[in-house]
Amino acid sequence: MSKKQELFEMIQTMEELETYKKLESLVNGDKSLKKRISDMKALQKQLVNAKAIGKTNAISQFETEYESVKRSIEEIPKVDIYLDLQNEINNLLLEIK
Repeated sequence: MSKKQELFEMIQTMEELETYKKLESLVNGDKSLKKRISDMKALQKQLVNAKAIGKTNAISQFETEYESVKRSIEEIPKVDIYLDLQNEINNLLLEIK
């Protein structure tokens, strides 16, 4: 078995990855959460556009709204754990690469 294959199998059997997959399906199945994420992405786009055209009042408003929605998402325990595991797995993959 090649080293690449060994690493792949090791990653596939990690407990963190299994937990991440379970949380991912919970997150993806939560309609309320999906709406908040969609709202956050829309605010992020509006913020980028406002910055591009230099609308300072709009920038401040969109930043405030964006941070509020972001906090409401991050306060959900399963999302917090999900995001932590996502970062942990991404860092591991970067190290392997």
